[in-house]
Amino acid sequence: MRSIILRKNDRGEADELVTFFSRDCGWMTGIAKNSKKSRVRFGGNLEPYTIVDLNLRHRKRDDFVWIDDATILRAFTSIRLNVESFARASYFLEITSIFSPESSPDEILFDFMEDFLSQLDSSRLNPSLLMLQEIELLGLLGYSPTLNVCPICSKSFGVNEGGVFGLDSGGVCHASCSTNRIDQQLALSPDTLTLLRKASELEKSLRNRLRLNSKGQTELRKALSSFVRWLRGADIKSLRFMETMGMVYPLENENIF
Repeated sequence: MRSIILRKNDRGEADELVTFFSRDCGWMTGIAKNSKKSRVRFGGNLEPYTIVDLNLRHRKRDDFVWIDDATILRAFTSIRLNVESFARASYFLEITSIFSPESSPDEILFDFMEDFLSQLDSSRLNPSLLMLQEIELLGLLGYSPTLNVCPICSKSFGVNEGGVFGLDSGGVCHASCSTNRIDQQLALSPDTLTLLRKASELEKSLRNRLRLNSKGQTELRKALSSFVRWLRGADIKSLRFMETMGMVYPLENENIF
């Protein structure tokens, strides 16, 4: 069964508890029996952020499955050797695991994640593209933010008009439409909104040409970080790690959910 390994934890002296995203079955947790001792069946093939073929059996006593063996299909070695790439892979997989239900297959979502890991492994993606892909991922998870029209008044934005990101509203609002104090702190400039509009019109293969300036990157990162935390109702561990390590523009020290 084609799967992406998210994480593994020790379970006793010999076994490992493995959380993975399967193309055919969605998120699942399995027990790799004697995986820490059996080099023949596993041999280090259950490392995070690898694409593997798992041989599974159901257990009657709980919702876990037995993992009888694993074969690596795509290793993504560069991701595991680069802290920043590893952290970004962790972030995308963490929000995928948080916002998609267990045992619910989603082939489109799986293919998106596999393609994202492949890009991350082969090249250094620009920050603007990473955030555009984050917006695309949120859409696949059912939480696509509204970007082209104000979700409060349903009117579009002028060419040189900015806006604010409304957490409750789920998208970019006219500043005059939102009275929420937090929304006013999540302003998006006209240039940032212009890029978002262009991104929605371009083919995916051409989005890598788009670049936000430093101000725009800070604005959009702050809005997206606030949005995923608001959706979650709690912090996102991998996002906080990236902020702590200076890999993304950090949020101000303010509770936003």
